[in-house]
Amino acid sequence: SSGINAEYGDLISLMPMVNEANAISMELDKKKAFEIALVSPQARGLAKGRTEVMVKISDLVHQNSWLWDRNKFINRKYKMLEMYQNYVDGDDDWDLSEENDPFYETVASHVLIGQAQIHLKCLAYLISFEESVIITDYQAQERGYLQIEIDPLKEDETPISDEDDDYFIEEPKELIGKTIKYRFKIVGAKGLPHKISNDVYCEFKLYLEDKANQTEHKTSKNPDWNWSKIYSHSPVTEQLLEYFNDEPLIVKVWGKQRLESDGNAANKTTKELKTQNEKDKLASYMKKMAGSSGTGTDLAGALQKIEHMLQMVNEVKKLSDDAKAAGKKTVDVAAIDTILSPERMELEDVSRVIKEEKNNPNSQICCIQ
Repeated sequence: SSGINAEYGDLISLMPMVNEANAISMELDKKKAFEIALVSPQARGLAKGRTEVMVKISDLVHQNSWLWDRNKFINRKYKMLEMYQNYVDGDDDWDLSEENDPFYETVASHVLIGQAQIHLKCLAYLISFEESVIITDYQAQERGYLQIEIDPLKEDETPISDEDDDYFIEEPKELIGKTIKYRFKIVGAKGLPHKISNDVYCEFKLYLEDKANQTEHKTSKNPDWNWSKIYSHSPVTEQLLEYFNDEPLIVKVWGKQRLESDGNAANKTTKELKTQNEKDKLASYMKKMAGSSGTGTDLAGALQKIEHMLQMVNEVKKLSDDAKAAGKKTVDVAAIDTILSPERMELEDVSRVIKEEKNNPNSQICCIQ
């Protein structure tokens, strides 16, 4: 379809730009990393639409991240190129202030923690709803729970109870032409990420609302809002009932990131930070696989072997760098043989585990990064 073609075109055009931005960041030691992010319409708070190709920028020192849309990234990338050219030309003023630095992003701006999807079918039957709904981010990772209460109301705005037989609905179409009232309440949230727990609030639009509703702003991993609003629809239409039955209400949860680091990160280069970040991601994936597959013990051993492989690659690279620095065009073969000794290689086990995971239908290995 045209939507898929557009997404594919955006992806193909952005990939080399992202690689270029990473290369410039490493050369200028900006301590930022960039990667492609595919964000569904639901993850953007929309009921329908096409997947948007965005760019995730990560602060490698403080472990904060932001999502940039395609246009913002492209504009920033051209400014990065200009900055890099000034650096290459030896311009003393190549490095810019924060407000002009294309690599800079502030923690003062809100980021989307995730969204919760609330199904409103209960309203088509005038049934109360009280639930803790999972909050997920654009990668479908759990980010906490949103506590929701929905209460159908009588004409005097008191809740309809199970004993109120006059309000019993066997078929939703019985409501057509009548008036329906209900209270929608966001009680609070639980288990939000500590890293994004500043100035947290919720936002949503219900049915045909033009203006978004917002809760208060709270700084907490477990904010209590107790925000509520009474809705009245008169008369009830088939369109409203279709909305209740088919379209989930999407509540977006926003927050500001905390500026924290381990203290040593600021002293490392962009290259060192990125290598460590990729190593941490690999370790996280391997731990997940070890916990969910039958090859857990093998995977733990494979992780150690992969770490050894990375160490060997770094040692070989150091030999090459030292040779270049000394003006040599060759490297001591004996030194390389020592690094790549059979006792250190043991790659067969790694290959075997990876093959097993590829054939495992429950594997959590992800092919696209």
